[in-house]
Amino acid sequence: MARVLYGLMGTTFGHVVRAQALLARLPQHEFHFVGGGRVLEALQPVLEVPVARTIHKRQRVSVSATCGHLARCTVRIPRVRRQILDLIERWQPHLAICDREFYLPLAARAAGLRCIGLDHSHVLQVCRYPVPAAQFVHWSLSRLEDALFFNHTRQNLIISFYHPPLRQPGLNELLPPLLRQEVRAQAASPGDHVLLYQSTATFPALIAAARQLKRPVIVYGFRNEHAVDGNLTFKRFDMRQILADLASCAYAVVNGGHNLICEALYYGKPVLCFPIHGVFEQFLNARHIRQLGYGDFTTTRAPTVALFENFERNLANYRTRIAANFVDGTDRVVQRVAEIIGE
Repeated sequence: MARVLYGLMGTTFGHVVRAQALLARLPQHEFHFVGGGRVLEALQPVLEVPVARTIHKRQRVSVSATCGHLARCTVRIPRVRRQILDLIERWQPHLAICDREFYLPLAARAAGLRCIGLDHSHVLQVCRYPVPAAQFVHWSLSRLEDALFFNHTRQNLIISFYHPPLRQPGLNELLPPLLRQEVRAQAASPGDHVLLYQSTATFPALIAAARQLKRPVIVYGFRNEHAVDGNLTFKRFDMRQILADLASCAYAVVNGGHNLICEALYYGKPVLCFPIHGVFEQFLNARHIRQLGYGDFTTTRAPTVALFENFERNLANYRTRIAANFVDGTDRVVQRVAEIIGE
C-alpha cells in the first residue's frame, strides 16, 4: 500500500469526478486530498486550501477579477505551503498527484516529494496546435496563467479525447479519457430532449434561444431549483440525475469543459459547444469536437434557433463518428498511475 497526496481544483465537478474515478479503482492505496470548494463536499480526508481559479462574468473571462484573485492566492503561498509541508511531515506520502491545484506542487518540491500532473489542462502547455489569429490574445493569457500557476509538475499525464503532437514526449504522456464508474454503469438510450449544462449562470441568451426549440430541454447550472418554464425544465445539480438525463438525451449543449464532453461522447451523444469567451482551453476542446466530427461549436454570444436547427441536421453523422472513434481510457489511465505509484 502507498500513501498518495492528491491536490485538485474544486471550482467544478470535473476535477472531483476524475479523482473519484481513480480512487475507486485503486482501493489498495491510501489517499489524502488537498483542495477547496467542491473537493470538501465529495472527498475525505481533505486539507482545505484556497482555490486558485479563473473568474468568469457574462460568458467571458474577467481579466481584472482573475488577476486580483490570483494575486491574493500568491500572497498566501508561505502560509499554505507550511500547512502542506506539515501534512507531508506527519503523513509521509510516497507520491503527490496534482490536478490543476496551485499550492501542492510548490510544497512537494520544497519537501523533495515526487509530484506528477494528472489533468487535461496541460494540453495547452505541452502540445502543438494551430492558434487562430482571433484567439491569439486569449491563448497568450491562458498560457501565461498556466505557466505561472499550474505548470509546476515536470511529469504530466494528460487526459484528453484528442491527442495533438507532444512537444516533449519523454516528459509527458497523452492518455484517453478517465471515466468514473457511475458513468460506465449508466446505460445509454435514445431520447428526444436536449441536455443543456452551464458551469456558471452567465449566458442568459443561450437560455432564451433554447426556449424557442421544438424539443424539450433539461437545464442544469442556470437556476438552483426545480422549475418548468415552457419546454425548459430547470434542475438542481445532482451528479446521478445529470448522468441519467445525459445518457438519454438527443444531444448535449455545454460550454466546453472537458469532463462533461467526454461523458457525453461515451454515451454516443453529439455535442454543441459554446466555449466561455477567453478560456482558450474550452475553445481548443470545442474546435476538436468539430474537427473530429463529434459535433460543432460557436463563439457567438447571441445564439439563434437556426444555429440549433443546422446542428440537428447532422446528428446522425455525428453519432456515427463518435461510435467509430471515441475511446474510453479508464483502464489504461488506472494502469499507468498504478505503475507510477509502484515505482
